Amino acid sequence: MMRWGHPELFWVLAVPLVAVFLWVYGAAVRRALRARAGAVPLVQKLLATFSPQRRLVKQFLVGTALVLIALAALRPQFGRRPEALRQSGIDIAIAFDISKSMLARDVAPSRLQAARELLLRLVTTLQGDRVALIPFAGVAFTQSPLTADNSAIRLYLDSLDPQKMPVGGTNLGMAITQATQLLTGPADKAENAGRSRVILLLTDGEDVAPGAGDAAKKAAQKAAEQGIVIYAIGIGTMTGEPIPLVDANGNHAGYQKGTDGKPVYSKLNLTLLEELARLSDPQNATKPHVFPHDGSADVALQLATTLGELQKSTLEASVRHQFGEKFQYALLPGILFLLAEMLVSERRRRRRGDRP
Repeated sequence: MMRWGHPELFWVLAVPLVAVFLWVYGAAVRRALRARAGAVPLVQKLLATFSPQRRLVKQFLVGTALVLIALAALRPQFGRRPEALRQSGIDIAIAFDISKSMLARDVAPSRLQAARELLLRLVTTLQGDRVALIPFAGVAFTQSPLTADNSAIRLYLDSLDPQKMPVGGTNLGMAITQATQLLTGPADKAENAGRSRVILLLTDGEDVAPGAGDAAKKAAQKAAEQGIVIYAIGIGTMTGEPIPLVDANGNHAGYQKGTDGKPVYSKLNLTLLEELARLSDPQNATKPHVFPHDGSADVALQLATTLGELQKSTLEASVRHQFGEKFQYALLPGILFLLAEMLVSERRRRRRGDRP
């Protein structure tokens, strides 16, 4: 079945018609000028070698060339074949917990530093993926939009500091909501509609915002409605560690204490992270979505392998039809007709018997 790749360019078919009109108009003007000149000897001498037939041949060649080139501009296509889409990667919004509980040292040298180093290793393994960075504590904000420039993410990671966050605490719900909005924004939405979208949480999972994780669960459900899957790297241990206090120079200055005067312990909330992941991807609840990290295993490699499998399954499920391009069958003859027109002259050779 014939189709046109650029149907919006049908107006170019008017170009040959305009050329024919100009040629007819020009011929009428020339006849009027010859009639006005009458039998002027100079005019008769100039017209002695002029060939109207040759001019018609040249006009026919140019007109045919214009028609063929106009058809080529419309990109005629015939036949089609299925072709698997080849997206360059996936979109990952990294929600990075920089609350003060991430200063705990049950993962050496601290949860925050261990998470930073782990993320640096992960980013270097991503090929063709676009990554965004969303730091969060009591509030969440976009530090870096989606970018394939891994060096920008590494640069931003070095500047993250819990002491500079305007609001303390941990708000997982806001972080997931912010990541969802970033991944579903209008920017290049049509071009990248087929890419897999992932929220990656790097956190100890302790949500101290009002509602004790309910807001995070609702945010995970809304992310699932947008086709976004949540993965998490749980930083910390189940036994926990007191939250340290750090002075302006980064030195240890005791431990954070509660209203009872005792040190506040922070533990890895693995249960909440697993529930958030399950809510975002209920059809694949048995597959690993949460990777605990206490420094004993290479979690970055495990997660990179999982993300690679996710993209592979998307590619295999995405097929489009590639149409056969046939514009060259009109373009090449059109160029040949133009070259032929250049070789034809409107003047014939003077023969014996022609009047001088």
